[in-house]
Amino acid sequence: MRRGRMLAPLFALALSGSLFAQRVPEPTPTPAPRRCCAPQVLDATGKVLGDVVRYDDRFPSLPNYVWVRYGLKGGDAVVLNVTAEAITPWINLGGSAVVFTSNDCSGNAFVAALGSPTLTKRYSVVLPQGGASPGPWAATNAWLYVTDPFPPRVSAGATVFHSQWDFTNACVPYPAPGLTFAGAQWGFWMHKVEDLYAKYKRPFWIP
Repeated sequence: MRRGRMLAPLFALALSGSLFAQRVPEPTPTPAPRRCCAPQVLDATGKVLGDVVRYDDRFPSLPNYVWVRYGLKGGDAVVLNVTAEAITPWINLGGSAVVFTSNDCSGNAFVAALGSPTLTKRYSVVLPQGGASPGPWAATNAWLYVTDPFPPRVSAGATVFHSQWDFTNACVPYPAPGLTFAGAQWGFWMHKVEDLYAKYKRPFWIP
């Protein structure tokens, strides 16, 4: 009888240890991206354009350009290049940098000049319209074009393009029969999303 009483606690400990060993650990949740405390760019009415990713230090002569994270409908985001008075294309326009198969720059754009895409799920370019002179602040529209998620870089191949978005901030048609790139020209297809100047009022500022 005494021996049975001594074995009972040992059996209980063994049983609890077995149950503990069989317990499946809960999966560790993936942490959400940390975006705490980044300065924000606002428009003239106080509406938030987006968080500052970093200052654009490519050109020391232009110290007040910033890269801004701009949220899209659906949860994705792109990166915009912003100054106090303009949202810039951040690529050089003209020279067949952004071309269209239509003769009036309608439809999707083939962006051939995007040599180094941003570290985002979608890539983008902004095409300013109107008023290239005397400066970027004279543009009346800022058309945002965006790729699909995780876009592949593709070759234009034998595609015939009939217009381009020029450095004059306007659509310029090609003479007939249009433009076909000589050799392999790689780039990204993008679709028009919105006019950023219709949504946000300049100047932009950081509180």
